[in-house]
Amino acid sequence: MKVTVYSSKGGVGKTPIATNFALDRSFAIGTNEPYNVLSSLIPESRLICVDDDEPFPLIPDHIDMVFDLAGSIAKKSASIISALKQSDVVIVPISNEIKSLVSGVNTILEVAAYTQSIIVVATKLEKQQKEVFSSWVESKDYLNIKKMVDAKVPFDVPVVPLKLSKVFDVIFEKEMSIRELTESGGLSAYHYKEISKQFNDIYDSVGAYQRG
Repeated sequence: MKVTVYSSKGGVGKTPIATNFALDRSFAIGTNEPYNVLSSLIPESRLICVDDDEPFPLIPDHIDMVFDLAGSIAKKSASIISALKQSDVVIVPISNEIKSLVSGVNTILEVAAYTQSIIVVATKLEKQQKEVFSSWVESKDYLNIKKMVDAKVPFDVPVVPLKLSKVFDVIFEKEMSIRELTESGGLSAYHYKEISKQFNDIYDSVGAYQRG
């Protein structure tokens, strides 16, 4: 399976999401970021780094790959376009910040020129003061992201919640996926249980687009 994680906005969680796919599901990973932390985490045999204006090679069907992309499609980025053309699904992370909301919607509309197999991951979700809910899909952050996507995108795009968590720093420090951290026991099992379940929901949403 081929998955692209992309937004034209930085700081929305692209690399942690892509890295967790690589660590948890043994995906190979491709990036067009010149300075990245992936080489210390991912074996060389499962890592492809290209320049922004350099296309990714065609990845064989039997290799699961996640593309972690930066840059802009508008600049005719060869790396981004080559990844999109061979991806089964594109994950667009969006946080509840005005720049991220606008950039996220614009990213979806640009990606739609290549594929409408798109999932939004609503990232950096936080519980607001006096906010009470039983599920993150009821949170104000999530609902505002979903409202923006539904209003501005002329086709259905599923929106999956992912709360803000320190675990996204820990996976780089410990070189472990969120699932591995959760299964390691102790306080990690308690602190990361909910976000591990959210990632399972992301995997399930992505799996719905798997070919064959």
